[in-house]
Amino acid sequence: MNKKWKMVGILCFLLSIPAMMLVYPYLNSPTRGVHTLVTSLDQAIPVVKWFVVPYVAWVGYITITLLYFCFKDFTLAFKTILVFDLGLLICFIIYYFYQTVGPVRPVITGDDFLARLLKYVYKIDQPYNCFPSIHVMSSYLIIRAIRNSSLSNRWIKWSIVCFSTSIILATLFIKQHVLMDVIAAIILVECLFKMAEVVYAWILMPKRTVKSVAKKSFSV
Repeated sequence: MNKKWKMVGILCFLLSIPAMMLVYPYLNSPTRGVHTLVTSLDQAIPVVKWFVVPYVAWVGYITITLLYFCFKDFTLAFKTILVFDLGLLICFIIYYFYQTVGPVRPVITGDDFLARLLKYVYKIDQPYNCFPSIHVMSSYLIIRAIRNSSLSNRWIKWSIVCFSTSIILATLFIKQHVLMDVIAAIILVECLFKMAEVVYAWILMPKRTVKSVAKKSFSV
């Protein structure tokens, strides 16, 4: 396929993610009943307000990173977007049948920028659709994707790992998610990414032809 059309195709495929996210608000409610996975360890985790910065930067960060993958490595971008879509589908099914509620949100005091930003997050983001965490699923997916990628710039790799990790930690330190939400998201990515690698190698990679080696005849 022409490189230009491959690029158009992968960018169109990327649009499947925001299209699927349109379903999210309709599931983010307690109308179907809720469960709690909060443990004593979750309750012991303190609120660290500055973690709200990577949390709210999540959409822009994921968008820029996926676009970078699209322009740098077609195979990497395809597998990452495929896993993202499958992950969202599984998360939405779980949200519908097993809706969970996040940890109790603390009263945020103060009127500084971080306090106002955290209050805004609490206002617009209902404490449901928690298990597994989409923030964690997507952020860990980016880490998993670059682990064995062809991208050679180690500084970009380390930046991606560090920022993705900060988003994962943010879900806990601003009391949006619990540990089980994080663990479930990581396991989900690992399973789906391995499946995507197998499917890609089986269906999309060109078949290799094996040349037959003629037997040599020897005369004495």
